[in-house]
This record gives sequence, structure tokens and C-alpha cells, in this order.
Amino acid sequence: MIVFCYGTTAEAIKLGPVMSRLTERGVAFEQWVTLQQAATVLDSLPALGIPTPDRVLAVGRSGRPLSGPLDVVVWFARIAWWAMRRRRALRAQLGRGSVIVVHGDTMTSVVGALLARFLRVDSAHVEAGLRSGNWRHPFPEELDRRIVGRLATVHYAPTEVAAGHLTGRRNVVMTHGNTVVDAVLDRRRDATAAPDNPYGVVLLHRFEFLSNSGLVRKTLQCIVDDSPVRLVMVVDDLARHSLQDALATLPTEKVTIVDKLPHAQFAPLIAQAAFIVTDSGGVQEEAAFLGVPTLVHRRATERDEGLGANVVLSGWDLPVLAAFLHEHAAYRREPTSLEHSPSDAVVQDLVDRGYGS
Repeated sequence: MIVFCYGTTAEAIKLGPVMSRLTERGVAFEQWVTLQQAATVLDSLPALGIPTPDRVLAVGRSGRPLSGPLDVVVWFARIAWWAMRRRRALRAQLGRGSVIVVHGDTMTSVVGALLARFLRVDSAHVEAGLRSGNWRHPFPEELDRRIVGRLATVHYAPTEVAAGHLTGRRNVVMTHGNTVVDAVLDRRRDATAAPDNPYGVVLLHRFEFLSNSGLVRKTLQCIVDDSPVRLVMVVDDLARHSLQDALATLPTEKVTIVDKLPHAQFAPLIAQAAFIVTDSGGVQEEAAFLGVPTLVHRRATERDEGLGANVVLSGWDLPVLAAFLHEHAAYRREPTSLEHSPSDAVVQDLVDRGYGS
């Protein structure tokens, strides 16, 4: 049996193409969700073509998205208790030849890999092998990746560089790209026409950034002051809570604040943007594929997609951010295409290993 374990909308977006290809082949699977972003994850699934999850392990902390260390401890304890109470039934249901598939660098990725160990089944890590070179940046995502890299049975690495970081581990499979490109491809054709009124997209949501109040204030001021076009700022529940005071000071004539969008709406938004400022590694990958000028506002990134072409890493250096905003048009590139589908590569390997039997 194949089980997908995820807890964020980003994970659902990137695992969705793998699920859809399994469905096309008639291969059954289950979904176990931790909902570390609470019920907003469930709201996003219909637009992604993902069926209702089979098991809900937790719903954030008391229905709220995880926003601090205590929330994480309570959330993790509830999942552990859920697994302990059902361990015999779950082990009997899964049996030999099962796999729990996790994605990326979230706390749910670690939870899913630990569940696989606890239930005595294999685990597979999609988007494996990415490394920033510094476990403290981004935190805790870089640490999550390294932990899952130790626990996983099968590693689906998107690039040769990522595969190189897994030297010495067994079952490393190159997928020649990230599964997110399959999600983007479905909507790219209708999403690339330039709008009459240009705009930039701002998406800043990582804990590492949001917890640095001084950097947050200076960053937002720099973006507002130096952007030559209007701005659309996308905020999730955590960002809206953390940035509540800062958001209230932004000039409404230049900045439009919108809640986190379903991927079917978010993909055209970034594809049509004049530029993107983000701390999201997933958006970096999508933007690199689309050729949209993008500044990744992080100290370090574990991804190399787009760097040296349409993507700039700020290192949290505000002059770098300001220069990018003034010169963003110089970074635009033509959209790229792929010879192979990363999701097809994952699905074929899962089937070849007998997990879909």
C-alpha cells in the first residue's frame, strides 16, 4: 500500500501530480494528513483534484495553525498518541510492501518518516537531497530535511546536485526536476499573458523571517519604497498573525493584501507578475520554471533552480533587495520546458518496487 503523509498546502500541491498519475494507473493509495496548517489544507484539496483524506491525525493545535514551539510539541504528542493507540491495527493494515511517502522539509515530513519506522514499513522522500549547507538556515526546514534524509528508505532527488548530497545512501532516484513543475504545467498556457497594470507579488511566510521583527519592518519598508509597480502581498494565517501590526501600516494605494490563494489562482498570479519577492523555496522553483524575475529573501537556499538567471538570493541584504526591485526586468527569462515528468518518475519507481500492489 502507498500512503501519502502531508500537512501543508504546499505539500499537497507537490504531491497532487503523483496522486493523480497513480489514479490514472488504477493504483490505490491512502492519505494521512497532520494539518499542521489546520483546516485550510482541506479547503485547498478540491481545486487540486485531490480526494478527501482517509485519516486526519491532528488539526494543528486545537484547530489553529502551528505558530510556536509549544504548538509543535502538543501537535506532535497528539499524533504520537494517535499512532500508539492504533499501532496493531495499522501494522496489520499496511503489512509488508507498504510505503509512507513524504515531501520536502516540513515537520510533517519528519512525522511521516518516523511513523514509517514505528509501523515497520518503508518511507519515500520526494524532493530529497536539497541542502543549504547550514543547518540553521532556513530553520527548522534544513534540519527537517536532514532528519528525513537519515530516516527515508527511498530518496527522490530532483537534481544531480541533490543526489550528490545523498552519496552513500541506498535507493537514490533522480527525477530530473521537482513535481511542482507538473502542477504548474497544467495552468501555464493560460497564465503567461502580461497584464495591462503590472504588479509585483510578495510572499513572506517562513518562521525564520517572521520571527525577526526588525528585519520584517525594514524589508517591508524597502519593498514599498523601491517597488516601481503596485504590490500584491499574499499572507497565510501564520503570516497574518505575525505581521498584524506591520500590515496595518502598509499604504493601501500601493499594496493589496490577499489571503493565501488556491494553487489554481496562485499559479496565474505569479506567472503574470512583473517580479516576485519571496522566502518560499517552492515558489523559487516555480518562478525559475516560468522565467519570472524573483528575489529569494533568505540567508541561504537549498535550491539552485534559477540562480544566476532569473532568481537572486538576497542573503537578507536590503541593498540587494532594493537593487533587484529597480532592475527586475533584466532578470526575466523565457519559460523552460522539461523532457521528462518528475511525477512520472516517482510513480514508475513506486510501482516498480511493488508498493502499489
